[in-house]
Amino acid sequence: MIFSRFPSWWPGAAPDDNTMPPDESGRIAPHRRWLRLAAATGGGIVFALALPPVNAGILVVAALTILTLAAGDRRAPEAALCGWCWGVGWALPAFWWLREIHPVIPFLMAPVLALWPAVWALFLPLVRREFLIPPAVRLKGEAAEQAWRVPDWRLLLAAAGMAGWWIVLEYSRSTMLPWNNLSTAVWRYERLLPLAAYAGQYGIGFLLALTGVALAFGIRFRNERGRIRAVPVLAAVALTWLLAELAVAGRAAANTAQPDRLVRIGVVQGDISQRRNADGSQAQEALDTYLALSAQLAALPEKPELILWPETAVPYPLKADHPVSAAYRRGIAGLLPPGAPYAMLIGTIDFAPQPGGASKYGVTNSALLLQPGPVEAGRFDKIHRVPFGEYIPFRRFLPEWLTRAIDMNRDLTPGGDYSPLPVVPGVRAGVAICFESVFPYIAREEARRGANLLIVLSNDAWYPTSAEPEQHLANAVLRSVETGLPAIRCGNNGGTLVIRPDGRIAAVLPTPGTERPEIRRGRATGILEVPVTAEPELTFYTRHGDWAVVLAGLGAAALFAAAAGNWLRRKRILAAMHAGDPSLSATNSRPGERSDDHA
Repeated sequence: MIFSRFPSWWPGAAPDDNTMPPDESGRIAPHRRWLRLAAATGGGIVFALALPPVNAGILVVAALTILTLAAGDRRAPEAALCGWCWGVGWALPAFWWLREIHPVIPFLMAPVLALWPAVWALFLPLVRREFLIPPAVRLKGEAAEQAWRVPDWRLLLAAAGMAGWWIVLEYSRSTMLPWNNLSTAVWRYERLLPLAAYAGQYGIGFLLALTGVALAFGIRFRNERGRIRAVPVLAAVALTWLLAELAVAGRAAANTAQPDRLVRIGVVQGDISQRRNADGSQAQEALDTYLALSAQLAALPEKPELILWPETAVPYPLKADHPVSAAYRRGIAGLLPPGAPYAMLIGTIDFAPQPGGASKYGVTNSALLLQPGPVEAGRFDKIHRVPFGEYIPFRRFLPEWLTRAIDMNRDLTPGGDYSPLPVVPGVRAGVAICFESVFPYIAREEARRGANLLIVLSNDAWYPTSAEPEQHLANAVLRSVETGLPAIRCGNNGGTLVIRPDGRIAAVLPTPGTERPEIRRGRATGILEVPVTAEPELTFYTRHGDWAVVLAGLGAAALFAAAAGNWLRRKRILAAMHAGDPSLSATNSRPGERSDDHA
């Protein structure tokens, strides 16, 4: 037979006796495969439960453990399928709020978002077969592999590399939708959040992924007594705990100085329904609502220093040639007469020159800073637009029915200026408009340019009943911790509140209801006091950015390079064995190489 020249331990070699191999047909039975895919899907659902609104954050570790166990000992195509099923199980419930735009969107988006965990799982078999089990052991066949005790350090390095690979893929999704990442699951965990000031959200995500994968490896590669391998798991937990405690101590030391002042900011939450295609009467109703609530603030004995309106509070532009726009300008002039003791920062549709120096003007989603007079003293144009909401990527390649369903009949012109706005004497505000608060790079660049306060103008009226506003808020909390700056959110229908630099919510605009104050919705107005430091110290993350992603990528690359090197070594040995190299034996896969990996 073709394998007759190989040692008896070689897979396929003739047995030394008449003992029949064990029946392993169950390993490829269809019901086993379906159960595995169901388990992977369940793991994705577990991750969705870790996110808002359930907020069972610790489940994020269990979710990755389930995925690693389901996909780790499969061949690459089936492992990728497990990852894809896990992704659908996560994305469909976690992004179910998209049904409030159109019922079909969650079903279209979930299979696409599932591609990222599928690509992650695709590499698990390579790591298990070529890194955790060295070539000398693999060459001895399945029985030797089963008997092989993987050293703890190999398990830990493999877990770190795969955790790094997860973060690299998560980061690759950041330009499209960095929403519901691993770190979002722990937005209410005060002992973990300070890590974001040093390593950003991806640093937190790496430690969560490391713990989940290490736990899976500890379960899969049990010790000789059949118990979970505790060393890699405890090492991952200990590393997370140690870094978290160091971050807590570091941020406590950095925040010992008292804020220089409390800024009184009036916030207006009109609770206006989504009016993308509002007619004149609907726009006038929104304008009347916001003018009336703002007049209440202006009439208070202790007046605010700044009044905030949320994103596109009025669905018509302030400067357009329309009767509602004319009433809009008259109303603002009435609120901001010469000598008024406050300024206003309003979210509105506006106009700006198109990029490239063309004479044509484009439509912008903007925040206008208006001083008494009224005088426009500054503006911020939304930089990161919502794909398929504020512009249509690849518009000419998409079917007409899809663009017609989601099109706003215009592609908004993006801004490009990160300069903070001088909203109040001594207060320089880095502004984010709604979706932008999900992206770390915007708040970080504004902090680097001298911002000492973050302002988020949001409008979640698209999602009146779902968990989207709370998931949105979770991202704003992370931006505040990353930059070490206080933040104030002004929402149209909820989430109007103050966030401290440590991520805790300091004050919430009072609205009726029995739910947690930060997720209540309704029409309200009031003054929130925000502690502001004149010259805050830049956080490590603000100075150095996403260095954790770079290290994660290097770790993943090193792991895959080592696994690929072992694969090539094994192939060379196989070629030599086929050539009948007499130096190969049952104990040495090549001269001088040990098979127990304990040299």
